[in-house]
Amino acid sequence: MGTDVGHPDEVLPTESAVRRALHRARDGVALDPAEAEVLLHARGDDLQQLMAAAAAVRDAGLVSTGREGLVTYSRKVFVDVTRLCRDRCHYCTFVQTPAQLAREPRAPYLVPEDVLRIARQGAALGCREVLFTLGDRPEDRWPEAARWLEEAGYGSTLGYVRSLAVQVLETTGLLPHVNAG
Repeated sequence: MGTDVGHPDEVLPTESAVRRALHRARDGVALDPAEAEVLLHARGDDLQQLMAAAAAVRDAGLVSTGREGLVTYSRKVFVDVTRLCRDRCHYCTFVQTPAQLAREPRAPYLVPEDVLRIARQGAALGCREVLFTLGDRPEDRWPEAARWLEEAGYGSTLGYVRSLAVQVLETTGLLPHVNAG
């Protein structure tokens, strides 16, 4: 398993647990959450075996769909419409508070001109899509967000993002996608 040293309170899986999970992964068996968590600790040769098993699953999936050896992707440009969010997820590294934004200084939302500038730059670099990233309904938690939206003429973050998506599509031809919250 290697010599990884984790958090002092963390209980590392046994070598036999790692071997069992690796064996199931190599066999292409769907792993349960506990097995997947065990494999997060794979290092060295175990990690190499895990990566080989993952590649085999990927390749088998491509063969089964008639796309052997063909991995596709769509170039996209990311646009952080807002980093505010109503939620308080302990794991999130994306979200900021209004006070944090003010220190940068940064407005609660990107204005359409900035969104279109970023989208145009992405299109010039060969992107085909624009991914709007934002928190979930920040106006429900933050008065600053609600005030900004009201002053801009929008009733909600989602309404604002819809407007941005239409503008980007019509102006650049990039296909809009939304990752909210």
